Amino acid sequence: MRKDDILLPQLDSDLLRSFLAVAKAGSVSGGAARLFRTQSAVSLQVQKLEEIVAHQLFDRHGRGVSLTARGEQLLPIARQVVEVLDQAVIAMRAPDTHAEIRLGIPEEYSDTLLPAILAGFSREQPGARILLRCGPSVEFPSALAADELDIALHAPESVAAHDIVVHREAAIWAGSAFHEIEHRRPLPVALFDRKCWWRERCLNLLETAHLDYEIVCTSESVAGIRAAISAGFAVGALPQCAITDRVRQLPEATLPQLGETALVLTCSSAAPLRLANSLTAIVTKTVRALEPRA
Repeated sequence: MRKDDILLPQLDSDLLRSFLAVAKAGSVSGGAARLFRTQSAVSLQVQKLEEIVAHQLFDRHGRGVSLTARGEQLLPIARQVVEVLDQAVIAMRAPDTHAEIRLGIPEEYSDTLLPAILAGFSREQPGARILLRCGPSVEFPSALAADELDIALHAPESVAAHDIVVHREAAIWAGSAFHEIEHRRPLPVALFDRKCWWRERCLNLLETAHLDYEIVCTSESVAGIRAAISAGFAVGALPQCAITDRVRQLPEATLPQLGETALVLTCSSAAPLRLANSLTAIVTKTVRALEPRA
């Protein structure tokens, strides 16, 4: 039989740690105290180590123990093994200063959610970078597909099987807190300037209700729509989270109801797994913390 074919017994690093603690303390009781273990547990580990190496490692005497010649031989090896293992753990747990993740978040949530998300990510992933894209929610699905984002918080027209629903809220018609223009005809309306399901839903509802309306303002951002509404220039559709003290929700009977929207997290299959899992948990917790309690 070749030497390489001999199956050696497994050597647990815990046994080496107990050996080193006893050697340094000069007694089993002292070694146990260093390891915060019972004396009997450490004594058993030393005995098991001696069985594995097939040699007595300590001479026992009345006041404690001292290393045998074989114990002296094992001492530097044990120190080296334990040090290498500790360095491996330190290296693997150290922050990856080159790691980064790309997050898309709707601009209307940048004031309410983003500070808490960034603070949580900084605590959990020190050294990692987060690349933000704040913009219209409708852009994010195509950005994920084009590998421009790793994870996105957005409000899709329909929820896909791989989406994580983190919040549901009503979409509302909003008007200025200082002007009542919702009874004007034609009704002045502010809408997004790009073709998207949100714009199409608004137009379909207005057409179905046979309302006389006029698009007087378009914007690519929620901020632009909200500015037109608060100025009394137009009414418009907003997520409930975008309501401010300058904007009010119009009574339900005023205009056809827009229904509910789902806020979801979508993660790219190519996203860095550790950072994506961490960020998903942080975003979900942050969003749900802002939900009104029942």
